[in-house]
Amino acid sequence: MSLKRQPGVHYAWVIAGTAMLVVLCVIGLARFSFGMILPGMAADLALDYREQGILGTSYFLGYLSIVAPMPWLAPRLGPRRLCVWGMALVALSLLAMSLVRDYTLLSASYFITGLGSGAAFIGAMTLPSYWFHPSHRARAAGVATAGAGVAILFSGLIVPHTSGAFGFASWQIIWLMFACLTGSFFLMALVLLRNRPEEIGLTPFGRPNGSRGAASDLPPKPIRSGPILLRLGAIYALFAVTMITYMTFIVTTMIDELSVPRATAGVLWSVVGGLSILSGPLFGNVSDRWGHRAGIVSALAAQAVAYALIAAGTGMIGLLASVLLFGLSAWSLPTIVSAAAGDYFGPERAAGVFAILTLVFAAGQVLGPAGAGFLADWTGGFALAYGIATGLNCVAIILCLSLRPPAGSTAATH
Repeated sequence: MSLKRQPGVHYAWVIAGTAMLVVLCVIGLARFSFGMILPGMAADLALDYREQGILGTSYFLGYLSIVAPMPWLAPRLGPRRLCVWGMALVALSLLAMSLVRDYTLLSASYFITGLGSGAAFIGAMTLPSYWFHPSHRARAAGVATAGAGVAILFSGLIVPHTSGAFGFASWQIIWLMFACLTGSFFLMALVLLRNRPEEIGLTPFGRPNGSRGAASDLPPKPIRSGPILLRLGAIYALFAVTMITYMTFIVTTMIDELSVPRATAGVLWSVVGGLSILSGPLFGNVSDRWGHRAGIVSALAAQAVAYALIAAGTGMIGLLASVLLFGLSAWSLPTIVSAAAGDYFGPERAAGVFAILTLVFAAGQVLGPAGAGFLADWTGGFALAYGIATGLNCVAIILCLSLRPPAGSTAATH
């Protein structure tokens, strides 16, 4: 099929938009909407906090399992195959979740969802390294991550108002709806995605020499890659532990601890989703202009305050401020880290490097929900978990301050 560039619109932005749909399905609908669906599932299936945490963790065990071989597989398969194969797996596993009520089968199905999500997400987030020069790479990654925010906004509006039908509970109807949407967008990705601009006679979009805070497409010689990868990995893992704890249990916290009506919790969840659509482009722009370090520190600081407000029990005012801060920074780090992989290591190594970073990200996401669930059962609430999340974000900020900018970047002065 011949794909022509439209006048004035580089096909790279079609790739970024399609990557957004991939992320919308495999991360937004499949995982980050889970926190909105979970209270209904828990009530219908009589799940305690520990079982809720383990169910969420089953997804990340699948995610971790597929991400582990990705440093080797990703460069060989290419981002297009990862996206379309992953989406197909997510659609089928969500369909399975809509049809069963057994806890073990649900956990197994959600494990398979994690397999597909991990593959597709790595594919979607490495596409900007091929299609964009450093001057626009983080912003393009921000467009891709906006898909997760769109899904949260959608789920917050739809989930509370979905009723059971034909003998199925409301949460089963929701998973069925998500499976159908993922299948539809799978067909779009199959048609539109290409691995590289050279496949359709184009060159990457943007300025080859980047801008303030961006590096060239050549791997940086003066900086040793090992320490950079270790620091980025540690920061990304800490972000994963804290972010997914908030995403999984904030709606449960609203309903169980703050006595927020379910419909109101849905509206607040939609606010998180609506604001998070801006988070990727917002912090991607900060990162492109002032460097990855500035982007990461500002995002982690905003989230640390968001967690601290809930941990301190500041009531509805604190909840509203927390939702605002978290929503505006939600998908900031995947945006910046995927761009940093290309800037520090070059486009050819970006897929393998981002797969390694996603592996530690997945490990963090396994620990977050399970640990928070056990702490909640032990203490009777989530305040301690949110307090620990605040401290971990502060540790990540300290690590980030020692992160050197990519070679060729002028961000060192920022």
